[in-house]
Amino acid sequence: MSVIILKKGGETVVNDVKEGLMKKSHYLSKEEKERLKVALDFAEEAHDGQKRATGEPYITHPIAVCEILLDYNADIITLISALLHDVVEDTPVPIPEIDRKFGKQVSNIVDGLTKVEKGTFKKVEYQAINTEKLLSASIEDIRVAAVKIADRLHNMRTLAVKKVEKKVPYANETLIFFAPLAERLGLYKLQEELEEIGFGYLDPPMCQSTQTLINNYANIFVKIYNNCSRELKKEGGALIVDLEWTKVPLYESYSLLQEEHDLSNLFFIKVVTSSTIDCYAALGVIHKLYKPLIHQMIDHISIEVSPFLRQINTKVHINNVEVNFIIQSEKDRNISDAGVFALLENSLTKKEIRGLSKNLLGESIDTVKAITTTPIEFEGLISFELFQKEITVYTPKMDVISLPEGSTIIDFAFSLNPQLAKRMSSARVNGAWMPINTAVKDMDIVEILTTNEEMVSSDWLNHAQTSKAFKEISDLLKIQ
Repeated sequence: MSVIILKKGGETVVNDVKEGLMKKSHYLSKEEKERLKVALDFAEEAHDGQKRATGEPYITHPIAVCEILLDYNADIITLISALLHDVVEDTPVPIPEIDRKFGKQVSNIVDGLTKVEKGTFKKVEYQAINTEKLLSASIEDIRVAAVKIADRLHNMRTLAVKKVEKKVPYANETLIFFAPLAERLGLYKLQEELEEIGFGYLDPPMCQSTQTLINNYANIFVKIYNNCSRELKKEGGALIVDLEWTKVPLYESYSLLQEEHDLSNLFFIKVVTSSTIDCYAALGVIHKLYKPLIHQMIDHISIEVSPFLRQINTKVHINNVEVNFIIQSEKDRNISDAGVFALLENSLTKKEIRGLSKNLLGESIDTVKAITTTPIEFEGLISFELFQKEITVYTPKMDVISLPEGSTIIDFAFSLNPQLAKRMSSARVNGAWMPINTAVKDMDIVEILTTNEEMVSSDWLNHAQTSKAFKEISDLLKIQ
Protein backbone atom coordinates (compact mmCIF):
# COMPACT_ATOMS: atom_id res chain seq x y z
CA MET A 1 0.00 0.00 0.00
CA SER A 2 1.43 3.34 -1.00
CA VAL A 3 1.63 6.19 1.44
CA ILE A 4 1.82 9.94 1.01
CA ILE A 5 4.97 11.54 2.35
CA LEU A 6 4.63 15.17 3.31
CA LYS A 7 7.18 17.74 4.30
CA LYS A 8 5.58 20.16 6.71
CA GLY A 9 7.30 22.53 9.13
CA GLY A 10 10.66 20.97 8.37
CA GLU A 11 9.46 17.58 9.55
CA THR A 12 8.63 14.53 7.48
CA VAL A 13 5.13 13.26 8.20
CA VAL A 14 3.94 9.89 6.93
CA ASN A 15 0.29 10.04 5.99
CA ASP A 16 -1.27 6.60 6.22
CA VAL A 17 -4.87 7.66 5.74
CA LYS A 18 -5.23 5.47 2.64
CA GLU A 19 -4.20 2.39 4.55
CA GLY A 20 -6.55 3.28 7.39
CA LEU A 21 -9.41 3.69 4.93
CA MET A 22 -8.89 0.28 3.41
CA LYS A 23 -8.74 -1.34 6.85
CA LYS A 24 -12.14 0.15 7.71
CA SER A 25 -13.62 -1.41 4.56
CA HIS A 26 -13.33 -4.91 6.04
CA TYR A 27 -17.06 -5.66 5.55
CA LEU A 28 -16.85 -5.22 1.76
CA SER A 29 -16.32 -8.13 -0.62
CA LYS A 30 -12.94 -8.61 -2.29
CA GLU A 31 -14.31 -7.24 -5.58
CA GLU A 32 -15.78 -4.19 -3.82
CA LYS A 33 -12.50 -3.47 -2.06
CA GLU A 34 -10.76 -3.48 -5.44
CA ARG A 35 -13.31 -1.00 -6.79
CA LEU A 36 -12.83 1.21 -3.74
CA LYS A 37 -9.03 1.11 -4.21
CA VAL A 38 -9.40 2.14 -7.88
CA ALA A 39 -11.61 5.08 -6.86
CA LEU A 40 -9.17 6.06 -4.10
CA ASP A 41 -6.22 6.12 -6.50
CA PHE A 42 -8.27 8.03 -9.08
CA ALA A 43 -9.31 10.68 -6.53
CA GLU A 44 -5.75 11.01 -5.22
CA GLU A 45 -4.40 11.59 -8.70
CA ALA A 46 -7.17 14.06 -9.57
CA HIS A 47 -6.55 16.13 -6.42
CA ASP A 48 -2.76 15.89 -6.69
CA GLY A 49 -1.09 19.12 -5.56
CA GLN A 50 -4.24 20.57 -3.98
CA LYS A 51 -4.24 21.51 -0.29
CA ARG A 52 -6.96 22.14 2.26
CA ALA A 53 -7.03 25.23 4.47
CA THR A 54 -5.59 22.99 7.20
CA GLY A 55 -2.43 22.53 5.08
CA GLU A 56 -3.17 18.85 4.50
CA PRO A 57 -3.34 17.32 1.00
CA TYR A 58 -6.88 17.70 -0.34
CA ILE A 59 -7.31 13.93 -0.68
CA THR A 60 -7.52 13.68 3.12
CA HIS A 61 -10.96 15.31 2.94
CA PRO A 62 -12.74 12.81 0.61
CA ILE A 63 -11.04 10.00 2.52
CA ALA A 64 -12.42 11.39 5.80
CA VAL A 65 -15.90 11.67 4.26
CA CYS A 66 -15.65 8.07 3.08
CA GLU A 67 -14.53 6.92 6.54
CA ILE A 68 -17.57 8.58 8.15
CA LEU A 69 -19.77 6.52 5.84
CA LEU A 70 -17.73 3.37 6.41
CA ASP A 71 -18.73 3.63 10.08
CA TYR A 72 -22.30 3.06 8.86
CA ASN A 73 -21.29 0.09 6.67
CA ALA A 74 -22.34 2.11 3.61
CA ASP A 75 -22.68 0.37 0.26
CA ILE A 76 -19.89 0.49 -2.33
CA ILE A 77 -21.68 3.03 -4.59
CA THR A 78 -21.95 5.49 -1.70
CA LEU A 79 -18.31 4.98 -0.73
CA ILE A 80 -16.97 5.51 -4.25
CA SER A 81 -19.16 8.58 -4.63
CA ALA A 82 -17.76 9.95 -1.36
CA LEU A 83 -14.19 9.59 -2.60
CA LEU A 84 -15.07 11.32 -5.87
CA HIS A 85 -17.54 13.91 -4.57
CA ASP A 86 -15.28 16.93 -5.19
CA VAL A 87 -13.42 15.67 -8.26
CA VAL A 88 -15.69 17.28 -10.89
CA GLU A 89 -16.13 20.52 -8.92
CA ASP A 90 -12.45 21.06 -8.07
CA THR A 91 -10.49 19.36 -10.88
CA PRO A 92 -10.68 19.17 -14.72
CA VAL A 93 -12.28 15.68 -14.59
CA PRO A 94 -15.76 15.83 -16.25
CA ILE A 95 -18.89 13.86 -15.36
CA PRO A 96 -18.69 11.68 -18.53
CA GLU A 97 -15.30 10.38 -17.38
CA ILE A 98 -16.75 9.45 -13.98
CA ASP A 99 -19.56 7.70 -15.85
CA ARG A 100 -17.15 5.69 -18.03
CA LYS A 101 -14.89 4.62 -15.17
CA PHE A 102 -17.36 4.12 -12.30
CA GLY A 103 -20.84 3.78 -13.80
CA LYS A 104 -24.07 5.78 -14.08
CA GLN A 105 -25.09 5.50 -10.41
CA VAL A 106 -21.81 7.02 -9.19
CA SER A 107 -21.76 9.73 -11.86
CA ASN A 108 -25.36 10.72 -11.03
CA ILE A 109 -24.51 11.03 -7.34
CA VAL A 110 -21.33 13.00 -8.01
CA ASP A 111 -23.24 15.27 -10.40
CA GLY A 112 -25.87 15.90 -7.73
CA LEU A 113 -23.11 16.87 -5.29
CA THR A 114 -21.32 19.17 -7.73
CA LYS A 115 -22.18 22.85 -7.39
CA VAL A 116 -23.11 24.83 -10.48
CA GLU A 117 -20.68 27.35 -11.95
CA LYS A 118 -20.71 30.51 -9.80
CA GLY A 119 -20.92 32.88 -12.76
CA THR A 120 -22.61 36.17 -11.93
CA PHE A 121 -25.03 34.79 -9.35
CA LYS A 122 -25.34 36.68 -6.09
CA LYS A 123 -24.44 34.70 -2.98
CA VAL A 124 -28.03 34.12 -1.79
CA GLU A 125 -29.22 33.03 -5.24
CA TYR A 126 -26.18 30.81 -5.78
CA GLN A 127 -26.80 29.03 -2.49
CA ALA A 128 -30.49 28.56 -3.32
CA ILE A 129 -29.67 27.12 -6.76
CA ASN A 130 -27.32 24.57 -5.25
CA THR A 131 -29.83 23.67 -2.51
CA GLU A 132 -32.47 22.97 -5.15
CA LYS A 133 -30.00 20.92 -7.19
CA LEU A 134 -28.91 18.87 -4.17
CA LEU A 135 -32.46 18.07 -3.05
CA SER A 136 -33.64 17.35 -6.59
CA ALA A 137 -30.81 14.84 -6.96
CA SER A 138 -31.52 13.38 -3.51
CA ILE A 139 -35.14 12.64 -4.39
CA GLU A 140 -33.78 10.46 -7.20
CA ASP A 141 -31.08 8.81 -5.07
CA ILE A 142 -30.99 9.38 -1.31
CA ARG A 143 -27.27 8.56 -1.29
CA VAL A 144 -26.62 12.08 -2.65
CA ALA A 145 -27.90 13.51 0.64
CA ALA A 146 -25.99 10.91 2.69
CA VAL A 147 -22.64 11.84 1.12
CA LYS A 148 -23.38 15.55 1.48
CA ILE A 149 -24.13 15.14 5.18
CA ALA A 150 -20.84 13.30 5.73
CA ASP A 151 -19.06 16.01 3.71
CA ARG A 152 -20.58 18.71 5.92
CA LEU A 153 -19.63 16.83 9.09
CA HIS A 154 -15.96 16.65 8.14
CA ASN A 155 -16.00 20.33 7.23
CA MET A 156 -17.56 21.10 10.63
CA ARG A 157 -14.86 19.07 12.36
CA THR A 158 -12.25 21.31 10.69
CA LEU A 159 -14.22 24.56 10.92
CA ALA A 160 -11.65 26.11 13.26
CA VAL A 161 -9.39 26.92 10.30
CA LYS A 162 -12.03 29.13 8.65
CA LYS A 163 -12.10 32.89 9.13
CA VAL A 164 -14.10 34.06 12.14
CA GLU A 165 -16.75 35.80 10.01
CA LYS A 166 -17.46 32.55 8.15
CA LYS A 167 -17.77 30.24 11.14
CA VAL A 168 -21.13 31.45 12.51
CA PRO A 169 -23.04 31.48 9.18
CA TYR A 170 -21.62 28.05 8.34
CA ALA A 171 -22.60 26.65 11.75
CA ASN A 172 -26.04 28.22 11.50
CA GLU A 173 -26.66 26.66 8.07
CA THR A 174 -25.58 23.32 9.52
CA LEU A 175 -28.18 23.52 12.29
CA ILE A 176 -30.97 24.74 10.03
CA PHE A 177 -30.41 22.51 7.00
CA PHE A 178 -27.93 19.66 7.38
CA ALA A 179 -28.77 18.39 10.87
CA PRO A 180 -32.50 18.05 10.05
CA LEU A 181 -31.57 16.38 6.76
CA ALA A 182 -29.47 13.85 8.69
CA GLU A 183 -32.46 13.20 10.95
CA ARG A 184 -34.64 12.50 7.90
CA LEU A 185 -32.16 9.81 6.85
CA GLY A 186 -31.98 8.28 10.31
CA LEU A 187 -28.30 9.24 10.61
CA TYR A 188 -28.75 10.20 14.23
CA LYS A 189 -25.09 10.03 15.28
CA LEU A 190 -24.14 12.38 12.45
CA GLN A 191 -27.05 14.66 13.33
CA GLU A 192 -25.96 14.80 16.95
CA GLU A 193 -22.36 15.68 16.10
CA LEU A 194 -23.40 18.29 13.53
CA GLU A 195 -25.65 19.95 16.11
CA GLU A 196 -23.12 19.77 18.92
CA ILE A 197 -20.31 21.36 16.88
CA GLY A 198 -22.67 23.96 15.40
CA PHE A 199 -24.09 24.86 18.81
CA GLY A 200 -20.55 25.26 20.14
CA TYR A 201 -19.77 27.88 17.50
CA LEU A 202 -23.09 29.74 17.70
CA ASP A 203 -23.32 30.07 21.48
CA PRO A 204 -20.26 28.70 23.32
CA PRO A 205 -21.33 29.79 26.87
CA MET A 206 -24.83 28.31 26.53
CA CYS A 207 -23.41 25.15 24.98
CA GLN A 208 -21.06 24.71 27.94
CA SER A 209 -23.70 25.48 30.59
CA THR A 210 -26.16 23.05 29.00
CA GLN A 211 -23.48 20.35 28.94
CA THR A 212 -22.74 21.01 32.62
CA LEU A 213 -26.43 20.65 33.56
CA ILE A 214 -26.64 17.37 31.68
CA ASN A 215 -23.45 16.01 33.26
CA ASN A 216 -24.64 16.90 36.75
CA TYR A 217 -28.00 15.20 36.31
CA ALA A 218 -26.35 12.19 34.68
CA ASN A 219 -24.76 11.35 38.04
CA ILE A 220 -28.24 11.18 39.58
CA PHE A 221 -29.76 9.27 36.69
CA VAL A 222 -27.08 6.58 36.68
CA LYS A 223 -28.12 5.60 40.23
CA ILE A 224 -31.77 5.35 39.12
CA TYR A 225 -30.71 3.29 36.11
CA ASN A 226 -28.61 0.89 38.17
CA ASN A 227 -31.53 0.16 40.51
CA CYS A 228 -33.96 -0.25 37.58
CA SER A 229 -31.53 -2.49 35.74
CA ARG A 230 -31.39 -4.95 38.63
CA GLU A 231 -35.18 -4.97 39.05
CA LEU A 232 -35.92 -5.31 35.34
CA LYS A 233 -33.45 -8.14 34.83
CA LYS A 234 -34.93 -9.99 37.80
CA GLU A 235 -38.56 -9.48 36.72
CA GLY A 236 -38.09 -9.51 32.94
CA GLY A 237 -35.68 -12.40 32.70
CA ALA A 238 -35.21 -13.74 29.18
CA LEU A 239 -37.41 -11.00 27.70
CA ILE A 240 -34.59 -8.49 27.91
CA VAL A 241 -31.65 -8.81 25.52
CA ASP A 242 -29.95 -5.57 26.51
CA LEU A 243 -30.36 -2.60 28.83
CA GLU A 244 -28.70 0.77 28.55
CA TRP A 245 -29.27 4.36 29.53
CA THR A 246 -29.10 7.13 27.00
CA LYS A 247 -29.62 10.87 26.88
CA VAL A 248 -31.14 13.39 24.51
CA PRO A 249 -28.45 14.99 22.27
CA LEU A 250 -26.96 18.25 23.53
CA TYR A 251 -28.62 20.70 21.13
CA GLU A 252 -32.04 19.06 21.46
CA SER A 253 -31.58 19.16 25.24
CA TYR A 254 -30.98 22.90 25.03
CA SER A 255 -34.18 23.34 22.99
CA LEU A 256 -36.22 21.24 25.44
CA LEU A 257 -34.88 23.17 28.42
CA GLN A 258 -36.09 26.41 26.82
CA GLU A 259 -39.64 25.03 26.96
CA GLU A 260 -39.45 23.33 30.35
CA HIS A 261 -36.79 22.95 33.01
CA ASP A 262 -37.34 19.26 33.71
CA LEU A 263 -33.97 17.54 33.37
CA SER A 264 -35.58 14.12 33.79
CA ASN A 265 -36.96 14.37 30.22
CA LEU A 266 -33.42 14.43 28.86
CA PHE A 267 -32.63 10.84 29.91
CA PHE A 268 -34.01 7.44 28.90
CA ILE A 269 -33.65 3.84 29.87
CA LYS A 270 -33.58 1.73 26.70
CA VAL A 271 -34.89 -1.83 26.93
CA VAL A 272 -33.99 -4.08 23.99
CA THR A 273 -35.88 -7.31 23.36
CA SER A 274 -35.36 -10.18 20.93
CA SER A 275 -38.63 -9.63 19.04
CA THR A 276 -41.41 -7.12 18.46
CA ILE A 277 -43.94 -9.11 20.47
CA ASP A 278 -41.53 -9.13 23.41
CA CYS A 279 -41.57 -5.31 23.39
CA TYR A 280 -45.17 -5.41 24.56
CA ALA A 281 -44.36 -8.03 27.19
CA ALA A 282 -41.50 -5.82 28.43
CA LEU A 283 -43.91 -2.87 28.57
CA GLY A 284 -46.13 -4.95 30.84
CA VAL A 285 -43.19 -5.73 33.12
CA ILE A 286 -42.23 -2.04 33.39
CA HIS A 287 -45.82 -0.99 34.17
CA LYS A 288 -46.06 -3.76 36.76
CA LEU A 289 -42.89 -2.59 38.52
CA TYR A 290 -43.49 1.16 38.28
CA LYS A 291 -46.55 3.38 38.16
CA PRO A 292 -47.09 4.63 34.59
CA LEU A 293 -48.04 8.23 33.90
CA ILE A 294 -51.38 8.72 32.18
CA HIS A 295 -51.28 9.51 28.42
CA GLN A 296 -47.49 9.08 28.28
CA MET A 297 -47.33 5.78 26.40
CA ILE A 298 -46.65 6.14 22.66
CA ASP A 299 -46.59 3.09 20.39
CA HIS A 300 -44.52 3.78 17.28
CA ILE A 301 -44.38 0.07 16.44
CA SER A 302 -48.05 -0.40 15.60
CA ILE A 303 -48.38 3.23 14.43
CA GLU A 304 -45.13 3.79 12.55
CA VAL A 305 -43.97 7.36 11.92
CA SER A 306 -40.44 6.48 10.77
CA PRO A 307 -38.69 3.24 9.81
CA PHE A 308 -35.86 4.31 12.13
CA LEU A 309 -38.04 4.90 15.22
CA ARG A 310 -40.02 1.71 15.62
CA GLN A 311 -40.26 1.70 19.41
CA ILE A 312 -42.55 2.10 22.39
CA ASN A 313 -42.09 5.11 24.66
CA THR A 314 -43.51 5.21 28.16
CA LYS A 315 -42.98 7.27 31.31
CA VAL A 316 -43.28 6.01 34.88
CA HIS A 317 -42.80 7.19 38.46
CA ILE A 318 -39.83 5.73 40.31
CA ASN A 319 -39.40 7.08 43.85
CA ASN A 320 -41.23 10.31 42.89
CA VAL A 321 -38.98 10.81 39.86
CA GLU A 322 -40.38 10.66 36.33
CA VAL A 323 -38.35 8.22 34.22
CA ASN A 324 -38.65 7.71 30.46
CA PHE A 325 -38.33 4.29 28.85
CA ILE A 326 -37.72 3.29 25.24
CA ILE A 327 -38.57 -0.30 24.32
CA GLN A 328 -37.22 -1.64 21.04
CA SER A 329 -36.57 -4.98 19.39
CA GLU A 330 -32.98 -5.86 18.58
CA LYS A 331 -33.73 -5.71 14.86
CA ASP A 332 -35.27 -2.24 15.11
CA ARG A 333 -32.38 -0.98 17.22
CA ASN A 334 -29.97 -2.13 14.52
CA ILE A 335 -32.01 -0.33 11.86
CA SER A 336 -32.09 2.80 14.02
CA ASP A 337 -28.31 2.66 14.46
CA ALA A 338 -27.64 2.16 10.73
CA GLY A 339 -30.20 4.66 9.47
CA VAL A 340 -30.74 4.81 5.72
CA PHE A 341 -27.95 2.30 5.12
CA ALA A 342 -30.06 -0.40 6.77
CA LEU A 343 -32.49 0.04 3.87
CA LEU A 344 -29.99 0.43 1.03
CA GLU A 345 -29.21 -2.95 -0.45
CA ASN A 346 -26.91 -3.51 -3.42
CA SER A 347 -29.70 -5.32 -5.24
CA LEU A 348 -32.06 -2.32 -5.30
CA THR A 349 -33.11 -1.14 -8.75
CA LYS A 350 -33.13 2.51 -9.80
CA LYS A 351 -36.90 2.56 -9.34
CA GLU A 352 -36.62 1.05 -5.85
CA ILE A 353 -33.96 3.58 -4.82
CA ARG A 354 -36.16 6.43 -6.02
CA GLY A 355 -39.08 4.93 -4.08
CA LEU A 356 -36.97 4.75 -0.92
CA SER A 357 -35.74 8.31 -1.48
CA LYS A 358 -39.29 9.62 -1.86
CA ASN A 359 -40.44 7.73 1.23
CA LEU A 360 -37.73 9.38 3.33
CA LEU A 361 -37.95 12.89 1.89
CA GLY A 362 -41.69 12.90 1.19
CA GLU A 363 -43.53 14.70 -1.59
CA SER A 364 -42.43 18.18 -0.54
CA ILE A 365 -39.55 18.59 -3.00
CA ASP A 366 -41.69 17.80 -6.05
CA THR A 367 -44.67 19.88 -4.90
CA VAL A 368 -42.57 22.87 -3.86
CA LYS A 369 -40.83 22.81 -7.26
CA ALA A 370 -44.26 22.80 -8.92
CA ILE A 371 -45.50 25.97 -7.15
CA THR A 372 -42.32 28.07 -7.03
CA THR A 373 -40.68 29.95 -9.89
CA THR A 374 -37.23 30.77 -8.49
CA PRO A 375 -34.61 28.85 -6.49
CA ILE A 376 -34.91 31.42 -3.69
CA GLU A 377 -38.66 30.77 -3.40
CA PHE A 378 -37.96 27.03 -3.46
CA GLU A 379 -35.36 27.26 -0.69
CA GLY A 380 -37.62 29.36 1.52
CA LEU A 381 -40.63 27.05 1.28
CA ILE A 382 -38.71 23.78 1.41
CA SER A 383 -36.91 24.95 4.55
CA PHE A 384 -40.27 25.15 6.32
CA GLU A 385 -41.77 22.04 4.87
CA LEU A 386 -38.87 19.59 4.92
CA PHE A 387 -36.88 20.79 7.91
CA GLN A 388 -39.48 22.22 10.26
CA LYS A 389 -40.09 20.09 13.33
CA GLU A 390 -42.51 17.35 12.33
CA ILE A 391 -45.72 16.54 14.19
CA THR A 392 -47.87 13.42 14.06
CA VAL A 393 -51.63 13.85 13.63
CA TYR A 394 -54.16 11.01 13.56
CA THR A 395 -57.49 10.29 11.90
CA PRO A 396 -60.26 8.80 14.07
CA LYS A 397 -59.21 5.40 12.65
CA MET A 398 -55.66 6.16 13.90
CA ASP A 399 -54.15 6.54 10.44
CA VAL A 400 -50.95 8.60 10.73
CA ILE A 401 -50.45 11.92 8.97
CA SER A 402 -47.04 13.62 9.40
CA LEU A 403 -46.99 17.40 8.94
CA PRO A 404 -44.63 20.31 9.56
CA GLU A 405 -45.25 22.06 12.88
CA GLY A 406 -47.57 25.01 12.26
CA SER A 407 -49.79 23.14 9.79
CA THR A 408 -53.56 23.66 9.89
CA ILE A 409 -56.60 21.42 9.54
CA ILE A 410 -56.62 22.42 5.85
CA ASP A 411 -53.10 20.99 5.45
CA PHE A 412 -54.14 17.84 7.31
CA ALA A 413 -57.16 17.32 5.05
CA PHE A 414 -55.24 17.67 1.78
CA SER A 415 -52.46 15.44 3.03
CA LEU A 416 -55.04 12.82 4.00
CA ASN A 417 -57.18 12.90 0.84
CA PRO A 418 -57.50 15.82 -1.63
CA GLN A 419 -60.86 14.54 -2.92
CA LEU A 420 -62.27 14.57 0.60
CA ALA A 421 -60.54 17.86 1.49
CA LYS A 422 -62.19 19.87 -1.28
CA ARG A 423 -65.61 19.00 0.20
CA MET A 424 -64.59 19.80 3.78
CA SER A 425 -67.24 21.81 5.63
CA SER A 426 -66.02 21.53 9.22
CA ALA A 427 -63.74 19.55 11.50
CA ARG A 428 -63.39 18.17 15.00
CA VAL A 429 -60.08 18.10 16.86
CA ASN A 430 -59.98 15.68 19.78
CA GLY A 431 -63.79 15.65 19.69
CA ALA A 432 -64.25 19.45 19.75
CA TRP A 433 -65.50 21.51 16.82
CA MET A 434 -62.75 23.75 15.43
CA PRO A 435 -62.44 26.21 12.51
CA ILE A 436 -60.64 24.61 9.58
CA ASN A 437 -57.87 27.24 9.80
CA THR A 438 -56.92 25.95 13.28
CA ALA A 439 -53.30 24.88 13.70
CA VAL A 440 -53.05 21.22 14.63
CA LYS A 441 -50.72 19.95 17.35
CA ASP A 442 -48.67 16.83 17.84
CA MET A 443 -50.81 13.78 18.69
CA ASP A 444 -54.12 15.51 17.82
CA ILE A 445 -56.96 13.37 16.45
CA VAL A 446 -58.68 15.22 13.59
CA GLU A 447 -62.00 14.27 12.02
CA ILE A 448 -63.00 15.88 8.70
CA LEU A 449 -66.71 16.48 7.99
CA THR A 450 -67.81 16.90 4.37
CA THR A 451 -70.73 17.94 2.17
CA ASN A 452 -71.69 16.88 -1.36
CA GLU A 453 -70.45 20.17 -2.79
CA GLU A 454 -66.95 21.56 -3.24
CA MET A 455 -66.24 24.05 -0.46
CA VAL A 456 -62.83 25.37 -1.58
CA SER A 457 -62.43 29.16 -1.46
CA SER A 458 -59.54 31.57 -2.05
CA ASP A 459 -59.47 32.20 1.72
CA TRP A 460 -58.13 28.67 2.17
CA LEU A 461 -54.89 29.77 0.50
CA ASN A 462 -54.31 32.21 3.38
CA HIS A 463 -54.29 29.34 5.86
CA ALA A 464 -52.56 26.59 3.88
CA GLN A 465 -49.02 26.10 5.14
CA THR A 466 -47.90 23.09 3.08
CA SER A 467 -47.07 23.06 -0.61
CA LYS A 468 -49.40 20.10 -1.24
CA ALA A 469 -52.42 21.96 0.14
CA PHE A 470 -51.45 25.19 -1.61
CA LYS A 471 -51.03 23.45 -4.98
CA GLU A 472 -54.26 21.46 -4.69
CA ILE A 473 -56.27 24.55 -3.70
CA SER A 474 -54.72 26.67 -6.46
CA ASP A 475 -55.48 24.00 -9.07
CA LEU A 476 -59.11 23.71 -7.89
CA LEU A 477 -59.61 27.46 -7.98
CA LYS A 478 -58.25 27.60 -11.55
CA ILE A 479 -60.76 24.94 -12.60
CA GLN A 480 -63.60 26.93 -11.05
